[in-house]
Amino acid sequence: MERGAVPASPPKRMPTGIGGLDDIIDGGLPRGGVTVVLGGAGAGKTIFGLQVLASGARHGEPGILVAFEERAASIVANASGLEWGPEMVRGKGVFVLDAQLSQSVEKSGEFDLVGLLAMVAAKAEQVNAKRVVFDGIDVLLGYLGDPSLVRREVFRLRDWVHDSGLSGIITAKADATDARAASDYDFLQFMADCVVTMHHRVASGTALRFLRVPKYRGAAHSTNEYPIAITSAGVEVGANTTIALEHPASGERISSGVERLDAMLSGGYHRGSSVLITGVPGTAKTSLAAIFAEAACLRGERTIYVSFDEAPDQIIRNVSSIGIQFAPLIATGTLSVHSYRGRAESPEAQVARIRALLRENQPRNLVVDPLSALAQRGREGDGEGAALQVLDLAKNAGITLVATSLLGNLLPLAEETRMNISTAADTWIHVSYVSHGGERNRALTIIKARGTGHSNQVRELVLTNEGVALADVYAAGGEVLMGTLRWEKENEARRMRSAAENSAALRERKAEVAIAETKARVEALMRDQSIQEAELEHIRAAVAVDTGHLDTEADELLQRRRADPLVTATSPDSEDEGGVKP
Repeated sequence: MERGAVPASPPKRMPTGIGGLDDIIDGGLPRGGVTVVLGGAGAGKTIFGLQVLASGARHGEPGILVAFEERAASIVANASGLEWGPEMVRGKGVFVLDAQLSQSVEKSGEFDLVGLLAMVAAKAEQVNAKRVVFDGIDVLLGYLGDPSLVRREVFRLRDWVHDSGLSGIITAKADATDARAASDYDFLQFMADCVVTMHHRVASGTALRFLRVPKYRGAAHSTNEYPIAITSAGVEVGANTTIALEHPASGERISSGVERLDAMLSGGYHRGSSVLITGVPGTAKTSLAAIFAEAACLRGERTIYVSFDEAPDQIIRNVSSIGIQFAPLIATGTLSVHSYRGRAESPEAQVARIRALLRENQPRNLVVDPLSALAQRGREGDGEGAALQVLDLAKNAGITLVATSLLGNLLPLAEETRMNISTAADTWIHVSYVSHGGERNRALTIIKARGTGHSNQVRELVLTNEGVALADVYAAGGEVLMGTLRWEKENEARRMRSAAENSAALRERKAEVAIAETKARVEALMRDQSIQEAELEHIRAAVAVDTGHLDTEADELLQRRRADPLVTATSPDSEDEGGVKP
């Protein structure tokens, strides 16, 4: 850029209404510019153009589609099968002009687009059009034999769009596998302000469609190739389109439906998080997903259950065998169950179905069983991209996602998934078989749980008629026991405890008897002591009585003899004085 030059302002955007595309190109196609859409037969070019026009009509911008290949009536009839077709295409904001030329028209260098463009300009003024699509321009230009004349008319068309103030889209067949076609219309990409390529091919028996924006003048945009699907909503671009991760993160906890699993997760799943349940076939992945759906519905939260390769009636019957009742929840409208064949469509088409369900039902919770079904068709890596789209769809909407994934590895705790999406999930629960002692038992472990403390214990998962349960941790000699081995060990422990209790009770009884006997002997001795003490007192009393009687009798005898009282002691002086001895 020369010094002092003013940088060009970024182009104004024209929203397309195509899901995912506006995110890729930062808001829409260039307003007032020319966009060239290239692709082979069946790639979705015509629907692309109609959808852009329909989106504009919904926002007060009428549009015109100039059809060079198909008759206008045929285009209108085909569009009637789309959600926006009947309302937008039949003269309500989108006008289809039939511009087919007769096959008898002679190719001539004198042929040009002046007359056609004048007609389009008149119609645009009449309906106050803001958008125009020239669909199948390659058919018209095929009447011109000279490549220089083709270029002249294409540049005439480009200049007309710029001068008219309309936003234009030109579609042309240019299959990447057809080198000649790609070469003939290569110049279209150079003259356009924006280029969109659409491809339709078959991989592993599955029809796949892809979209790429290789050019967008003056605007930052993603040049990656993205899978697309054509659904009742039209073209949908499947992409994890945002580079920055800005998903909402809730601190609210919701129950998994299994009380002890909630305890292992310190309160349950986080609201709006993604939960991945992995395991080999038969390890109760579906049961854990189903019990979550039931618990969510019983809380009054609208829940969608998407199953691949299992019909709704079969799901209802199977989960009822473990006490989960889907039928009443479906009847109230809280739960809706949708089943599709995992191998019937491309991964992107399956994602488009899920996207439509979320758009129509606005649920709080989503169950996908199994998410790994998205990897059954298409190219390697497409399934992983589709699965990540489902995770992003749920997170962006604040929907709690519980998805199962089938593992091909039969190792009991193989920490890997077929699509390598385990790193994107917030919580990863793994269920497996533990074979020991001639039987297989189910085991559950929490491999990770972002944002919360969680148990590192391997718990036995038990399916009963009443539901799903986790057995208490039981370890013997450092080994976690399950099933029959645990039952035998617990019975043995109970027998040993009972024997120890009986032995202790016997020893206690013997001690009690010995104490009772000792007490009896002590009581007998105390009784003998009391008797002997009483006898001693009696003897002492008798002696005192006898002594008293003797003293009394002696006094009485002295009195009878009229003798002097008995002198008990006489001093030596008394003899000298009286000379009389007693």
